[in-house]
Amino acid sequence: MSMNTLLARTNRRILIVDDTASIHEDFFKILSPPSRDDERLTSAEQTLFGSTAAATLQSFVLDSAFQGLEALNKVETALANDLPYAMAFIDMRMPPGWDGLETIERLWQVDPKLQVALCTAYSDYSWEDMDERLELGDRLLILKKPFDAIEIRQLASALTAKWQMTEDAALKMSLLEHAVEERTRELSDANIIVQNSPTILYRLRGEPSFPLMYISHNITKYGHIAANLVASADWARELVHPDDQDQVDSAMARVLDRHAAGASIEFRLRTGLGTWRWVENRYIPVRDDDGRLLEVEGIIIDITERKLAEEKIALLARTDGLTGLANRATLIERLHQAFAAARRGASTFAMFYLDLDHFKRINDTLGHPIGDQLLQEVARRIKACVRENDVVARLGGDEFAILQLDVSDPTHSAALAAKVRDALVLPYSLAGNAVRVSVSIGISSYSPTIATADGLLTQADMALYRSKEKGRNQYHFHSEEINQEVVERMAIASDLRNAIEHDELVLHYWPEVDLGTGKILGMEAVVSWNHPERGLLEGPAFLPAAEKTGTIIALGHWVLDRACRQMRQWRDEGVAPPVIAIKLSLAQLKSGPELIYEVLRTTARWELCAWDLRFDVTEATLAQTKWTHNDVLPRLRELGVKIAIDDFGTEYSSFDYLKTYQVNHLKLAQTFISTAARDPSSANTLRAIINFARDVGIGIIAEGVETQEQRSSLMATGSPMNAQGYYFSKAVSSQQAAELLKAGSILPPSHDIGPIRDNPQRSTEDKG
Repeated sequence: MSMNTLLARTNRRILIVDDTASIHEDFFKILSPPSRDDERLTSAEQTLFGSTAAATLQSFVLDSAFQGLEALNKVETALANDLPYAMAFIDMRMPPGWDGLETIERLWQVDPKLQVALCTAYSDYSWEDMDERLELGDRLLILKKPFDAIEIRQLASALTAKWQMTEDAALKMSLLEHAVEERTRELSDANIIVQNSPTILYRLRGEPSFPLMYISHNITKYGHIAANLVASADWARELVHPDDQDQVDSAMARVLDRHAAGASIEFRLRTGLGTWRWVENRYIPVRDDDGRLLEVEGIIIDITERKLAEEKIALLARTDGLTGLANRATLIERLHQAFAAARRGASTFAMFYLDLDHFKRINDTLGHPIGDQLLQEVARRIKACVRENDVVARLGGDEFAILQLDVSDPTHSAALAAKVRDALVLPYSLAGNAVRVSVSIGISSYSPTIATADGLLTQADMALYRSKEKGRNQYHFHSEEINQEVVERMAIASDLRNAIEHDELVLHYWPEVDLGTGKILGMEAVVSWNHPERGLLEGPAFLPAAEKTGTIIALGHWVLDRACRQMRQWRDEGVAPPVIAIKLSLAQLKSGPELIYEVLRTTARWELCAWDLRFDVTEATLAQTKWTHNDVLPRLRELGVKIAIDDFGTEYSSFDYLKTYQVNHLKLAQTFISTAARDPSSANTLRAIINFARDVGIGIIAEGVETQEQRSSLMATGSPMNAQGYYFSKAVSSQQAAELLKAGSILPPSHDIGPIRDNPQRSTEDKG
C-alpha cells in the first residue's frame, strides 16, 4: 500500500461486543447510516415546511461479536487483513465467557491501538481494581447503561476520529522528520508535504534571540502569514499564550544545554483571529562537530482535539472524599502523562511516596474522627508546600503521594521533601488534643533508563521502605548513588551558607594583561573556600552545588562586596587596575532588579563607579537571558558596567548577534588558544573571531595562555588583545596582586620579549 493511500485512508470500523442480540440491534439502529426512506422524508419535509435539512449523519462500518473470544478472533482477522477496528463497545458482563475487563486485556494484547468504550450498568470491580488491571488512559472510556443515542454517536465519532488522527499524525511525522533531515536542499519538497498537513515546520538561527529563519506555509491555516512571522523580531510572543510563556522558556533552556537531544512542550498557540489552539512543539538542536549550535528545528502539531478528549476523561477521575486531594486513579493518569511527555523531551519529574509514622497509634488512642482530622490537616500542609502544577494525592489510609513536575535536578526534590517533612512534624491541635506526627518519604526521579511509569512507583515504594528502615522522619531516593549525590550537594550548600557568615571564603585575583607589553589592565576575582574539614576548595568543587541549590545568589553578593572592597583599598593605595572582573551566573541574572540594586548599593558603599566593574557571562547564559527577554544586562550596561562574554566561540556558530549587544570584550575559550598553534581549522576560527571583533569594535581577551608558542600565535594575528593565563601569572592573593599592580606589568623572566617592547602594540584597555 502506498504512502499516499495510507494518508488518505479513513477508519470508521466499530466492533460491538455484547452477549445480548437486542443490544446489537440498538447499536446498529443508532450508528447505521439513514435509509433511503429517511432521506426522502427529510427532503419532503424541507419542500413542505421550508425547514433546513438535517446534516448527514456520519456513517460507521459495524461488526458484532457475542463473546470475548469471538471478539478476539475478529480483531486478529481484521489486523491480518489490514482492516483494523478503530474502536469497540464492550459489555462488562458476558456470561459464561470472559467479562469486559478480561476481553479488553486480551484485545489490547493483539491491538494496543484499539479505542474502547466499556458498557456497564454495575460492576463487580472497584475503580482501583480496574486501575490495577487496565491502563486507565485515553484509550478507555466508561459508558453507563441505560444508553443515550446521542452519547453513543458522540463516543463513536470522537474515538474513531481520534484513532484516525493518531494514525495520520504518526505517519506524517515520519515523513516530516525525514524532510527536516534534508532541510535546506529539499526545503521545497518538504513544503509540498506539509502544505496540506496540520503539522508546522520551522527553523531558528542558532544564536541568541533565535530569529525565525523559516516556517512552513501551512501556518496560514492558523491565520498567520509566514513571511510576516519571519520578519518579526518578536515572533514567539505573537504566537504563544502569555500564561504558557514561562514553560516555553524552560523548554528552550533545555534545548540550549549542549548535551540535550531535544525538548517537547505543550502550549496554546494564538490564531490570526485571536483564538487559541493547543499544540505540541518539539525542538531539535542542530550542532556542528564541535558542539556549536547551528540551528534549532521545530515541529508544531495541533493537539486541540486530544486535549478535549483528555478533559472528558478527566471528568471520570475522582478526588479523595476525605481530603479533597486527587485519588490514586488521578495520580496514575497524571504520572503516565508526565512519563510520556518526558520521553518526548519534556521536562523531567519526580515521584514521592509519603507514609505517616505510627499513625495507627493516633487512631487507636484518640479515635478515628481525630485521625480523619489529622489526615485533612496533613493534606492541607502538603498542598501548601508544593507548587500549583504539582499533583498531591491521597492513596488511602495514611499514605500520600506527590508528583513533582519540572524537576531539573534531584536537589529540588530533596528541598521539597525537607520542606514537607518539617511542615508535617509541627504540632497539631485537634479537638483540644495536642498531636504530633512525623513522615517517611521515598523519592524516585525520572530517568530515560526507566522502562515504564509503573517502574517509578516501585522505586518510590522501595525508597519509602528505606526511609522507614533507617529510622523514619526522613527522606530517601530510590538510588543510593543519587542519595549520596544529593546529600553531598545539600551539605556543601549548607556549609557554604555558614562559610559566607563565618568568613571562610577568600578571593584571589587573576591578572589580565596586554598581550604585547604585559601591562596589567584588570584583575578577575576568583573565589575559593577554606573549608574547616575539607581544606582549600577551588570554585569547581562547590560552585555547581551552589548553582543547583540557589546558594549562588548569596555567594554572588559576597563576591561582589569583597571585590569592591578590595578595589577601594587598591585605589586608596594608588595601585588600582582599570577594572575588576566578576563572573556572573544565570541565577543572579534571573534575580532581576535585585542584582541591579545590589550593584548600585555596593559600588556606592565602597565609593566606586559602575564602570570600575566588569561582569563575565557565558554564551549559554547570554542566550537564555536574550530568549526570555531578561533586560538585566542591558540595564547594567546603561549604568556603565562593562560586559564580557566568557568562553566565546564554543556554543554558537554565528557571531552576527553580537552586533546587537554592547559588550566590551570577548573572552576566547582556552580550547581555541591551545589548539590554534597546531590545528589549521582552529587557527582559522580564531582569526575569524578576532577579525570580527575588530570590525565591530569589541576587545579580545585570550584565556588560558600558557606557553610562548601560544602567545606568539596570538601576536601573529596582528590585532591588539588582552590575555590571561599561567604564562603571565596564576590567580594570586590580594597582597601578591598589590605587588604586581605596583610593578604595573608582568613580563615572564624566562623569555626574551625585547623586540616586543621595542614596538609595543596598542592594548585593548576598557574605554567604557
